[in-house]
Amino acid sequence: IFKGCTTNPPLSWAVLKTRKEEWANIIKEKRKAYKGRSKYGLFREVYFEVVKRGAEKLLPIFEASEGKLGHISGQVDMQQMRNEAAMKEMAEELAALSPNVMVKIPGSSQGIPVFKYLASKGIATNATCVFTVPQIMAVAHSVAEGRKLHLKEKKQRHGWRAVCTMMTGRLEDSKAFRGVIDKENLAIDPLELRVSSEAVVKKCARLFKERQLPIKMLTCSARLHRENGQWFYPHVDMFMGGELVYTIPPKVFGDVLLHYRKLELKPRWNEQPSEEVLNKFKQVPYFRQAYEEDGFAVEQFNEIPSLIENEVEFVGATKEMIEYVGSFL
Repeated sequence: IFKGCTTNPPLSWAVLKTRKEEWANIIKEKRKAYKGRSKYGLFREVYFEVVKRGAEKLLPIFEASEGKLGHISGQVDMQQMRNEAAMKEMAEELAALSPNVMVKIPGSSQGIPVFKYLASKGIATNATCVFTVPQIMAVAHSVAEGRKLHLKEKKQRHGWRAVCTMMTGRLEDSKAFRGVIDKENLAIDPLELRVSSEAVVKKCARLFKERQLPIKMLTCSARLHRENGQWFYPHVDMFMGGELVYTIPPKVFGDVLLHYRKLELKPRWNEQPSEEVLNKFKQVPYFRQAYEEDGFAVEQFNEIPSLIENEVEFVGATKEMIEYVGSFL
C-alpha cells in the first residue's frame, strides 16, 4: 500500500513520546556508544536512528523497484534553516544512512543552493516548507542545475528522485492568508479557500512539464470538509489523476477509506481552478505574491509568513526532542 514515507521534527518527536519504553532503551544504547557530552550531539545520533530504521523498513520496496519507490524523507534540522553549510553537512550524513534516504531541505533563502549541491551528488531531495510559486520554481531550477552536473559523472547514484512538497492546508491557514480574509471579512468561504493550493500546485506542475524540469509535486497537509452531510478531502479530490505524490498521515488514510467507500473517484487533475475564486484571492496581498513566479525574490524567502510560522513549530519540536534525549546524559 505505502510506497514511501516522510518525517519531520514533530513526527519524529511523536515517535519518542508514544513509544517511550522502546525508544528509552534505544537512547540508552546510543548513550553508551556516544563519547561526547553535548545534548545536541546525542540528539543527532538518536534522530539518525529514527531515519535509519524507517529506511530499513522500506529498503525492500526500494530494491525491488530498482530505486523508483521505497524512499524515506529525513529532514535536516530546521534550526539550521539559515545556514547553508550546516544543511549540506547534515544532508550528506542523512544520505549516508541508506541508499533510499531522500533528504528534506527547507525552501529558505539558504536552502535553495543546497538542492543544486545535493542533486549534483545524486542525492534524492524533498523540498519542505515551500508554499509559494516562487519557492517551488526556485527549488525546481536548482535541482535541474545540479542534475545536469551529476549526469556528467561516470558513476551514477542509484534511485535519484526529487520532489517538491506543497503543504496545502498550511498555506491557507496562515495568518497572512486566512487571517486577512477573516479580518477583512472577505467573501471567501472555507471550501473556496482550498482553491488557492490547487492553483499553486497545478501551475507549478504545468511549468515543470513545459520546462522539462526533473522534479514532481508532492502534496500534504490535507484538510477535512463536510458538505451536504458528506465528509471529504478537497486536497485529495482536486489532484486525483495527476502526476504527483500524496503524503498522507494514517488518520487521513483511514478517513478516505471510510468516507469515500460509496463515492465515485473521478480524475480532476486537468480541471482548472475557478477564475472567479482566484480573483477573490487577489484581494489578499500574500496570495498575489505567492501565485506570481516573481512574487518573492530568493532573498525574501525567509520572510514568507507560512515559512516563519512552520519554522516556529518545527524548531519547537526539535528543541523538545533535544531536551528529552539530553536528559539521558
